[in-house]
Parts: sequence; C-alpha cells; structure tokens
Amino acid sequence: MINEKVLKENITSYNDYPIPGITYFDLNPIYKDVALRDELVAGCHDIMSSLDVSKKDLWHTSYDYIAVIESRGFLIGSMLAEKFNKGLILLRSKPGRLPGKTSLVKHTLEYGESQMEVQDGKGTVLIFDDVLATGGTARAAQEVLTIGGYTPKAALFLLELEYCDPNLNLTNQSVLNIKEL
Repeated sequence: MINEKVLKENITSYNDYPIPGITYFDLNPIYKDVALRDELVAGCHDIMSSLDVSKKDLWHTSYDYIAVIESRGFLIGSMLAEKFNKGLILLRSKPGRLPGKTSLVKHTLEYGESQMEVQDGKGTVLIFDDVLATGGTARAAQEVLTIGGYTPKAALFLLELEYCDPNLNLTNQSVLNIKEL
C-alpha cells in the first residue's frame, strides 16, 4: 500500500500558474526523489495488477500499448510500459514531431488551446497522463487514438483533481486524488 499522505506532501502547488485562476500541481519534487518516484510507480502497479478479476483483465492484459501524453506522461508511462511489457505510443502536442501517417485533433485546456498528434496504427490502448483535471486532454487522447486506428480501453492518471469535476467517458482511475482546492 502506498503512502498517499507522503506523496501528497511532496506535490507543490502554484496559484495563478500558468494563468490567473489556475492552480498548478507540480509533481517534479516526486520525480526528483527516487524513493518517492518508486512509490508513485508502485501505486500505478497496484491499480494495474491488483484489482478484481474482471477489472484486472481490463487494466492488465486487454491492451497492447500504453499511450503517453506529452510530456509529463512520458516519464512514469515509460516505466509502466517496461514493467508490464507493453508497447509505447507517444501522443505529441508539438506539431510535426512524428513522422509517417499521423492523426491530429485540436482541443481546449483549462487555460488555452492545444493539439494532439499520434502516428496511426491499430491495437488496444491504455491512456496514461500525470494529471486529470477537467478531462479535456484525456478526451483529446481518446479521440486522436480512435481517429488514428486504435481502440482506447481505459485511462490511468497519477493525480485527479476531483474539484474540477473531470468528464471522461472511459474507464479511468488515479493513484492520488485531491477532493477540493
């Protein structure tokens, strides 16, 4: 069992960043500390491998790839792909960074506009990112993956901001939750 209290104590929040009215939750202090980072990976591992039989199949074996969202999803998502022997799909927000046939969607963030691009392919996918706020980025990931030929099955997040009332029509779970600001 992970120590949620210790992990949460090591998340730094910044008010009015990147724009006024937004609170940014910085996980970099956790990434910098090997023991804390391992604790966070263990929390992901617990979710992906220790649920009841029907959900275990969903989280652990019923997907081919982990799709990681640029850039903070790349860090822990890569470790999970290695640990669970899954392929890795990069979801890029910077245009023209992926060669070959790609699909692209534009989407709205809490603080602006963005886009997401993926190399086209096929297979089942677990979407992975660091923070779930309103769900806009995760919905864009689901959309671009579907357009690109993949089948998104579920999503996993390190931190969920419950007070933002995330809206995602995909089975999802988070290691840590913040209920109110």
